[in-house]
Amino acid sequence: MNFKRIEWIFVIAFIALDIFLLSVYITQNDTIDQRTTSFSSNASVSVLKGIKNDQINYGKLSDKARFGYYVSSSNSNILRDKAEELRYSWEYSNRRLTVDFTSGVKVADPEKPNATIDELLSDSQVVLFGKEYTYNQALSTKNVVVYTQTIYGEPVFSSDGQLRFSLKNGYITGYSQGYMDDIKILRERKETISQQRALIWLYQYNKLPSNSQVLWCHMGYTRLLAVNNSMVYTPTWNFCIKNNTTGNIQYRRINAFNGNVMDETISVK
Repeated sequence: MNFKRIEWIFVIAFIALDIFLLSVYITQNDTIDQRTTSFSSNASVSVLKGIKNDQINYGKLSDKARFGYYVSSSNSNILRDKAEELRYSWEYSNRRLTVDFTSGVKVADPEKPNATIDELLSDSQVVLFGKEYTYNQALSTKNVVVYTQTIYGEPVFSSDGQLRFSLKNGYITGYSQGYMDDIKILRERKETISQQRALIWLYQYNKLPSNSQVLWCHMGYTRLLAVNNSMVYTPTWNFCIKNNTTGNIQYRRINAFNGNVMDETISVK
């Protein structure tokens, strides 16, 4: 048996193992999903009362389930391959493209910088695949304007599928870009937990500080794991929480299929 043949056998074996492990992972999550759906309405009322007693305000959150998919995106370097088409200087690292607007682009209306950015997105020599991104007001700040790709109607909450434009003194100085290519559904549509249930899980994981306010809660797709040179994404409930004592803003994510906390907090002033 020659070396090339042995090499191909190992490649095929590793691919099969990755597919098997992903299947096992999703199957295990199905079991967890069944646990989350068995949570009684009486228990929900009890926990929500505890949340209010801790002076946590969350406004009106839906108790209706949604639907989503496990999806994948290839680990391609398409941004690097097409970056030569850009008229600005750029750098590429870890599947992220960083573009520098040498002299900056003046914002026409400081109150609506996204209006100027919308024009940039239509020029493929300024932004690659710009028309595939949508302005995300919730993720944007006075210094960073965020645009996201959309997966089956939901925004991407991982940097893999985001454009992040930097603002300074009324000028757009450049942007960083992640791009999800060759998006595929891995399994049939599944029911997710509701906004309200996600809040309950967050509280039970001790991820909601007392005397705080939930500013918003949106569904989106977040990177889950890497398998066979691809990234797997899952629907998540994404929370923005303001600590009324410190003024800090925290962002939390809950897996919308099984209620697990997805990552640690990111705090900003």
